Amino acid sequence: MATTRDPFRLGVFLLAGTLVLAVGLYLLGSKRNLFSRTISVQAYFQHVGGLRPGNNVRYMGINVGTVERIELTGDTAVRVVLAIRNDARAHIRANAVASVGTDGLMGNRLVNLAPGDGTGGELTEGTVLPSSVPLDTELMLRTLDRTNENLATITEEVLTLARKMNRPGNALDLLTDTMLARDLSEALDGLRQAASYARHATAGANALLDDVQAGKGALGTLVADPTSEGHVRQLLGDLARISDSLQVATEQVNRFSHALGSGKGAAGLLVSDTAFAADMRRTLTRLDTGSLLLNENLRALKSNWFFRGYFKKQEKELKKQEKAGKP
Repeated sequence: MATTRDPFRLGVFLLAGTLVLAVGLYLLGSKRNLFSRTISVQAYFQHVGGLRPGNNVRYMGINVGTVERIELTGDTAVRVVLAIRNDARAHIRANAVASVGTDGLMGNRLVNLAPGDGTGGELTEGTVLPSSVPLDTELMLRTLDRTNENLATITEEVLTLARKMNRPGNALDLLTDTMLARDLSEALDGLRQAASYARHATAGANALLDDVQAGKGALGTLVADPTSEGHVRQLLGDLARISDSLQVATEQVNRFSHALGSGKGAAGLLVSDTAFAADMRRTLTRLDTGSLLLNENLRALKSNWFFRGYFKKQEKELKKQEKAGKP
């Protein structure tokens, strides 16, 4: 019986020793600070990003404790309890700022403590440390991923643009064309001259308007002088009356032209009646012939001895009047 119990006790002792060793190794691996005294402080975060109990707590880059536990206190807050060693709490003040970080770029999560502004109180059991928004490495990597995609797209577009610009007949060739540059320069000179002329014309128009408003010049006198305005109105009335008179005269001339064209009246008869015109020609011819005969008869009378004395007397009287200067 004694021989049977000794192996059983030995087995129980070995099993218990193995369990104690495993628990000790677990606690040592979890960095529970089994061999040092600690105090518990806490901080509240909106998210902890993969932080777990047992992760390191660092103050200014030095490990000063571990994460004791993580608790959800609501739908927007997470309470993290930190176990800080007594030998390090003398250097940490109550206004130290806690933030969740990463050990390296892709390492484990940890809590970083940074000195706060001003002078804080002594760190005691249950102190609530202020917290700051941690840098989310995953979010940063996602942002870098999107940035890389955007850079790749931009690079492709720049490459496409460069290829298009290297082709002949593109916009860059037009910009480097000296003929085009000269034409553009001449066009700009023309625009500047046109703008200068427009400014001068505007200045002249403004000066003219100022003179008109001040009553200077003929136009200003017409606009500002009431007497001139009355004269202008009278002149316009006279012109209207003259226009009416001209209209009446025009109507009369039209009627006269119509009468001539229709052959009515003496003027129409002279113009349109060919027989009357022939009679008038014959009459004028006879008058001309009679005038010639009358002249011949007068010359015959002058040579007649009976009337010769009378004509000589008339000639003497004419000579006396010419000498005396009488008409």
